[in-house]
Amino acid sequence: MVISNGMKTNSFYITTTLPYVNAPLHVGHALEFVRADTIARYKKLVGYDVYFNAGTDEHGIKVYEKAKEKNIKVQDFVNQGFETFKEQLKMFGVSENVHFIRTTDEHHQSAAQEFWKRVFKNGYIYKKNYEAKYCIGCESEKTNSELENNECKEHPGMKISVINEENYFFKYSAFGDKLLDFYEKNPNFIVPGFRFNEIKTFVKNELQDFS
Repeated sequence: MVISNGMKTNSFYITTTLPYVNAPLHVGHALEFVRADTIARYKKLVGYDVYFNAGTDEHGIKVYEKAKEKNIKVQDFVNQGFETFKEQLKMFGVSENVHFIRTTDEHHQSAAQEFWKRVFKNGYIYKKNYEAKYCIGCESEKTNSELENNECKEHPGMKISVINEENYFFKYSAFGDKLLDFYEKNPNFIVPGFRFNEIKTFVKNELQDFS
């Protein structure tokens, strides 16, 4: 979870991760949402203008494959998954003062498309051929240091796919200095501190363009 003080005075923003809807939430999700809700409630009690964000990631290979397995349309599948998600949050006792986001929402899609257009226009998106090791379980590429016996440490026993294709890349490496400068000027942007330190170390040493 990432928690940040907003740029407005007395504002506070907190977000959970957006879990995939291919399966119900588990105890790890419960811990994350309850902790985030606890912090959001506390900040509201002491006078902050709180924006608590949570929602569902309804794209990706895992979601598509699960819908195909159940022989239903993907949109129908993710609609069911979102309703289950909301019911489970109620069961966890999470506050109703949550801003829900679905990656299939029209406003989310239009915002993502607008972001792409602006970034592409400014030269921060480009195409190139590449080869990468990909974990379907994580829905992300993996470096050799993240693998053990050529398996993802988070999903042992799941086969790692090797992708070789032309794809679009975001020029993330162009923002390293700007990010570090921002972090220096906003020392409370992310808490707890050890997570902030992890992010700063990543930006200093491992920031790469990504697909």
